[in-house]
Amino acid sequence: MSMTTYEMARILEQLEESPEKVMFGKLLIELGNQSEERIQSAAKQVPLHMLRDIIYQFQRVVESRKGEQVELMAKEIAEQGISAEELRTFLENK
Repeated sequence: MSMTTYEMARILEQLEESPEKVMFGKLLIELGNQSEERIQSAAKQVPLHMLRDIIYQFQRVVESRKGEQVELMAKEIAEQGISAEELRTFLENK
């Protein structure tokens, strides 16, 4: 059974690794590699309401990914032989 282009596009859109999402991710990475001045210059061309929405979406992603960073730090600390309780005690005494 063959799929139509429309059906194929709908399936690809649902995948995390669809070509469109991969390319958009690469675009964002390239944007992140640009200078502050270049990013600000480009952002000035975006309508303010869209810019606010983009910022809001990025903030949501940052919040959702904080756990990844905490998990990575916990693993590194554990590999160094420091327990969670030792870290808590150290931080409380600071």
